[in-house]
Amino acid sequence: MEQVFHEMKKKGVTLMLLWEEYKSVNPDGIMYTQFCDRYRKFKQENQLFMHKEHKAGEEVKVDWAGLNLSYIDVNTGEEVEVYIFVAVLPASGYPFVYAYDNKQLPNWIDAHVRMFEYYQGGPRIIIPDNTRTAVVGTDLFDPVINRSYHEMARHYRITVLPARVRKPRDKGADENMVGNVTRRILAPLRHCQFFSLHEINQAIAEQLQKFIHRPFNKREGNRKNAFLAIDKPVLQRLPATRYEYAEWTEAKVQFNYHVEHDKKYFYSVHYSYVGQSCSVRATAKTIEIFIGNERIAAHKRNYNPYKCYTTLPEHMPENHKAVSGWSSERFIEWAEKVGPMTTRFIKSLLESREYPVQTYRACMGIMRLAKNHSHELMENASQEALEKDLCSFQYFSIILKKQLGKMVEGKQEKPIAHDNIRGSSSFQGGGLHA
Repeated sequence: MEQVFHEMKKKGVTLMLLWEEYKSVNPDGIMYTQFCDRYRKFKQENQLFMHKEHKAGEEVKVDWAGLNLSYIDVNTGEEVEVYIFVAVLPASGYPFVYAYDNKQLPNWIDAHVRMFEYYQGGPRIIIPDNTRTAVVGTDLFDPVINRSYHEMARHYRITVLPARVRKPRDKGADENMVGNVTRRILAPLRHCQFFSLHEINQAIAEQLQKFIHRPFNKREGNRKNAFLAIDKPVLQRLPATRYEYAEWTEAKVQFNYHVEHDKKYFYSVHYSYVGQSCSVRATAKTIEIFIGNERIAAHKRNYNPYKCYTTLPEHMPENHKAVSGWSSERFIEWAEKVGPMTTRFIKSLLESREYPVQTYRACMGIMRLAKNHSHELMENASQEALEKDLCSFQYFSIILKKQLGKMVEGKQEKPIAHDNIRGSSSFQGGGLHA
């Protein structure tokens, strides 16, 4: 029955097939009904009975453990809580455990990549809980998977199949493994003092090795042996390249045919896409922009805070004019109505970047400031910005506030002259005069 148990975990194998193979070797052996009965008793006696037969290499169940650990930050002296990612291949009961400082999406993805490398292969199905990093829309029949998570699974040729809400049996093996991990790995570390996340993961790795080599209570072998015999031979081969984490965000192509990412950097697309909604895929090295399933632009990711625009010449319309009607000439025409210093400043701002279109947002910001400030104040601020060679909206707005403060302080109330108001002479000599 031990052999039957292991064979039943292989894809396509049934009890009928195993009984037929058994009868071909033992013609006088037991009949099929007795064969099935003995198998059921074997699983019950060895605490192997489950509502479902888990096929070898078919699925992996993942979750965060309920018990957390912590370490002391040597720089601040503060206690930092860490969270434990737990995975299990239910056919062999083989676990993977790793600690992170938060449960956010980059760590969730990284945990899966590490898990596949630890197993040296991938299953065909991932069964996560309905955590927000995995599922963005829960639905009994068609749950919506997080886009980055789905992309990672597709890279490893794996299907994501979230556990049903309030259906604990869907991830029973993982829930049981989380309990085992808590008792055998995390609980022994509860009194240990750690000073970094790396130390915690080292300690977890040592306890994990002890756990997987610990003998089973009522059958031969251990989890390591079971993994090598059951799951390892049938796991999918890993891709040639390691998955690189990619973050997806939604954006809109601005009037200057650039798309903003990370609240600071701007990347060009062809001017014909102005005003359209798009998706931005960002890795550590690249920025890709999509409309629907079509990639309309790709750029090397920019980290230079002093050059926030990345513009390709082929994306620009003729004469560097945006299709929305905004142009360098239009900003200069507006500045001439304010005054000569403002005109000089706007021209200087337009010339301060590789392409004038990269300054259009700053020019529009200055136009908005002019709606709430006098021409005199704008001229003074422009002159000071030119003298200090500070051609940016940020510095201009600071200078404008400074100029406004000076103007307020310079206004002093004039003395009021009136017949009923006594002057200083009335108080000379320390007394009042009639």
